[in-house]
Amino acid sequence: MKRTFLLFTALIALAACGGNAQQEAASEAQPEPMAAMSAPSALNISIKGSIDHTNYKGGVESEITFSHFPKSVKEFEEALQQLGGEPQGAVVLQLMAMELYRNNQPEGEKCLEMINTPTNKPSVISRLKELFVRKDPGYNRPYLVATFMQGSSPMNGYNPTKPYKVRVRTHPVNPYQKSQMLKGWVLELQVQSSGYDTQWRGCSVVKTKGDTHYRVSNCPSMYIQCKEISWETDDEFKGLD
Repeated sequence: MKRTFLLFTALIALAACGGNAQQEAASEAQPEPMAAMSAPSALNISIKGSIDHTNYKGGVESEITFSHFPKSVKEFEEALQQLGGEPQGAVVLQLMAMELYRNNQPEGEKCLEMINTPTNKPSVISRLKELFVRKDPGYNRPYLVATFMQGSSPMNGYNPTKPYKVRVRTHPVNPYQKSQMLKGWVLELQVQSSGYDTQWRGCSVVKTKGDTHYRVSNCPSMYIQCKEISWETDDEFKGLD
């Protein structure tokens, strides 16, 4: 009887040790919890100086500052909410959409559709395909949008200062014009660039009747091939955040 009891006790102890070993093995097999992914930083935007929506005055300047370029349609829509109600904001949104198109054509095209009138979008897309998608080093201009950022130049690889700043002004001599076709007042603006001999580049915007924000209606001088990076510098274009 005593021998049976001792054998029974030994079996219980052995089972307990096996259970602990299985628990330890299971615990070791479980992967460590992944660190939480950090959320993308918010897009910070500020506007210095205002442009009158209805009463024209030539040469009025405004400066828009922002932390980074939108990386998705969703983030572009957030920028649209902040900037779309101002004419100079539409110019900056155009640059944001162009840069997104350079990095992601499907996403960028959706954004270009949001910020351009239906009559202007096709010509913009056509030219950006040549400047961004075409793989001809003598023609491709990946730094086109960077030329519109303050601090960039052909002598520094078109690497701008941060946060990004864009200067926009009303056309010095061309007043606002009423457009029956676009059903709104067309405001002729200009945006400063370091990539051309003529630094102020034209961009017309309009807020069509019933629309919630300004759209770009004409901007050919914003997507003309800009100057190449100067051969006198070893700086290379580092891209835009």
